[in-house]
Amino acid sequence: MFPNVRIGSRLAIGFAIVLVLSIISTSYAMLAARDTASATERMMAQPLAKERMMSDWYVMTYSAIVRTSLIARSSDETLSTTFAAAIADSVKRNTEIMKQIEPLLTTDEEKATVKAIQANRAVYQKAKETVMAAKKAGDSAATEQAFNGTFLPAASAYQNSIQAMLAMQRKEIDSTAVQIEQASSRTVTLLFVLGTLAVLTGAACAFLITRSITVPLKAAVAVAGTVASGDLTTEFGPASRDEIGDLMRALHAMNDSLT
Repeated sequence: MFPNVRIGSRLAIGFAIVLVLSIISTSYAMLAARDTASATERMMAQPLAKERMMSDWYVMTYSAIVRTSLIARSSDETLSTTFAAAIADSVKRNTEIMKQIEPLLTTDEEKATVKAIQANRAVYQKAKETVMAAKKAGDSAATEQAFNGTFLPAASAYQNSIQAMLAMQRKEIDSTAVQIEQASSRTVTLLFVLGTLAVLTGAACAFLITRSITVPLKAAVAVAGTVASGDLTTEFGPASRDEIGDLMRALHAMNDSLT
């Protein structure tokens, strides 16, 4: 094929093949980077945001349970007053988190879990108020009964439902992270294959094109050397249609003229 293609066209074809492979590799890398960025953004926008809110909710709930336990079991009657501001702030912040997380819920499982959290929270709040009222009234027996019989089971159910939602979000984050990692691994593998293909194709084109130019040139130089030495008996075969073929035809014409 090469003897019938002009040298400029050969070089253009070789460079074009390498450039096309490079463009494909670069385009795929850009698309993969965009997809990875989109997946990361999705993970940051919802699962991670929900995980952080549920984590804050759990910490505040745990602290509230500990405070209530201290108030119920302590002989210090001033603890209720001491923790009053913290308790009110905790209730307020939990309510705000509940309002913020509801628009982010996407699955039926999430919605059902949050609904269970809200129901358990209502039971927990009522049980806490009962303990606080008994403690305020100075009835130790009623306080102990309300704490052990009502508050602790309600607090456990409330805490467990929050943990379930938190585990759900962390599972979704882990799943998204695995997907991102797998996509990145596939991208690296494909880019390696495309890069290797580009290098091998470029090397093959360089070798073949160089050989298709240097070998005929050596023949033309040999013919020119023969004519220069005064030997006009060189037999010329059919010339190719490229620039070296033009040179061989010119040498043939010169040889005939000299003859």
